[in-house]
Amino acid sequence: MADRGEATGKRSVGETFSRLRELGKTAFIPFITAGDPDLATTSKALKILDSCGSDVIELGVPYSDPLADGPVIQASVSYCLHLPATKSVLLTTPTTPIERMKEIAKASEGFLYLVSAVGVTGARSNVNARVEHLLQQIKQATNKPVAVGFGVSTPEHVKQIAGWGADGVIIGSAIVRQLCEAATPEEGLKRLEEYAKNIKAAMP
Repeated sequence: MADRGEATGKRSVGETFSRLRELGKTAFIPFITAGDPDLATTSKALKILDSCGSDVIELGVPYSDPLADGPVIQASVSYCLHLPATKSVLLTTPTTPIERMKEIAKASEGFLYLVSAVGVTGARSNVNARVEHLLQQIKQATNKPVAVGFGVSTPEHVKQIAGWGADGVIIGSAIVRQLCEAATPEEGLKRLEEYAKNIKAAMP
């Protein structure tokens, strides 16, 4: 997971969250799989997401056993595994005991990833209502930024999660779908740009 300014050495992920927090803003964190549908398109997609105002971009590295990923990202990862394709951000879930959550928060670098629902990744119609309470619990346990992911796909989701106090919103399957469901890479990039702009516009 890389910060927009990290490649030039200008800003770490933690610094990005601190800056946005000071401005009262919520981080837009899109996810795409490296190499889907090809590395050249991935490169162009990263530039589009950057130009659309992404604060942090999560670039998924394909691996052989993506158990927590839903069908969209699993298919993307499976496709990429045959292609030539730091510090850890740790996850906490709705079923993580409070003491374990505190340990995870302490060990995580940059920010803490709050999985919004038990199960696999993939767009959902509603955000788990427990997320609001979980955010309050986590923020009592750590000063580190907290980003929410799993099932986030619409501007309405983004507004709701930001309103609950999340420092970032992570969008994966809905972003990947823009590329993998298009008839051509070019169409996918256009869909990606339109979708990313709509999501960014919903950020506080």
